[in-house]
Amino acid sequence: MGMKLLVVLLLLVVLLIAVAGATMMLIKEHDRQAKLKERLYETIAPSARPTQAVEEEYSLVRTVSRAEELKEKAAALIGVDLQQAETYPIKWWLVPPIALLLDAGMIFLLSHPLASYPFLLYLTEYFGSIVLWYLIIRFIFNMFKNRRNAKLVEQFPDALNTVVRCVRVGIPMGEALRTVAKDSMEPTKREFTILADKVSIGVPLDAALRDLALRVKLTEYQFFATALTLQARSGGGITQTLEGLSDVIRKRVALKARGYALTAEARTSAMVLSVLPFVAGGMIFLVQPDYIMALFNTKGGESVITGAIVLLIFGMGTIQSMISNVLK
Repeated sequence: MGMKLLVVLLLLVVLLIAVAGATMMLIKEHDRQAKLKERLYETIAPSARPTQAVEEEYSLVRTVSRAEELKEKAAALIGVDLQQAETYPIKWWLVPPIALLLDAGMIFLLSHPLASYPFLLYLTEYFGSIVLWYLIIRFIFNMFKNRRNAKLVEQFPDALNTVVRCVRVGIPMGEALRTVAKDSMEPTKREFTILADKVSIGVPLDAALRDLALRVKLTEYQFFATALTLQARSGGGITQTLEGLSDVIRKRVALKARGYALTAEARTSAMVLSVLPFVAGGMIFLVQPDYIMALFNTKGGESVITGAIVLLIFGMGTIQSMISNVLK
């Protein structure tokens, strides 16, 4: 039954990937045809469009086509950020198969204690497995995003201080951004390199900053983009604003570090509680192997150890969730 479920889920993953690939190809073809029609219209009848006075207004809201919006929403269903997909530790399309393997392993563990309840076993294998697979995928992508965002926030005060020092000695803003890109570590280095490259090829500073804020999706970067845009349009000193932002972010990072220190006992206890059953089981196996082998040789023992593993995983997830909520 477990192998049959694994094959069914694998076929489902392949089908979903094929459908997603075909959808993306259709969306790209639609975008290409739309751009071609727009270029032909601009070339053949440029005077046919009415001339309107457009008031320039800065906003962090990005205007996207319907196809791009649908593509981003489809990717967001499983937690994929297409703008940051290149920064993931692994290719994003490898996550669903990995999650499928983890899902199959957990369903296999649950199948033993539920073997005496056919209806619950059926629900778990054919409905619960899909939900669990989806949750594992979301968890992995959220873990990637949270780790990257934590590094960006931690490195951002140093980047702001570099910009402030460069501006104070008379270096232009474009060169200041390039200096940050050279001296920073990943992932800040990548983001400021993209920003500096756009500015160097002639993209307006406000447009490049808007793309940076939309790509990173952090409040600190949005405030940075807004402050620099307003300074570039209206003039005035920007050093005091950036110094204040840097100081606030440093205090937030220090407060989070203090939270980690205060929760060190709880995190250590969680680690000890997760390792202790395996250490105790190993010691009992060395001293009296026949006593502990009953958990693996009998049906009741398999149900007990499977339930214990499931409850251990659930308990560790609950503890980690509580600690994460405290540190937010």
